[in-house]
Amino acid sequence: MKPELRELTTPVPASSPVPSPLLTRVRTVMDTLDLDCRCRGKLDAALERFETLENRRQLRGLILDARHQAERIAALLELVGELDTVSTDEADLSVFREIALLFEDIKAAAKRGAEDMVCAGGLDLHGGEAA
Repeated sequence: MKPELRELTTPVPASSPVPSPLLTRVRTVMDTLDLDCRCRGKLDAALERFETLENRRQLRGLILDARHQAERIAALLELVGELDTVSTDEADLSVFREIALLFEDIKAAAKRGAEDMVCAGGLDLHGGEAA
């Protein structure tokens, strides 16, 4: 049985991502300063480098969390393997509820991992320049 790939329901941002709220506030304050042209250019370049570094930091966190979700799913799949021991004459019906909860946990971990990857795809890692 070949796995089926589906479109994500949460679209990956096609346009430039929304800048960090903190960086937006810093830029707002800096715009009120009366700086000469050369100094303004250096400040803008420094802020763009900072934003790129911040985006890379966020990317590392998203990747780490997605890896954690994948490990969590793998562990839960081992527990779901108990389904192989369940028969049609199962006396303890609570086993079905427990396995259903495991599937719900897998669903939640997969959703979070997918959200991490969608967010990662929307980060600007090149400071507004084309990759």
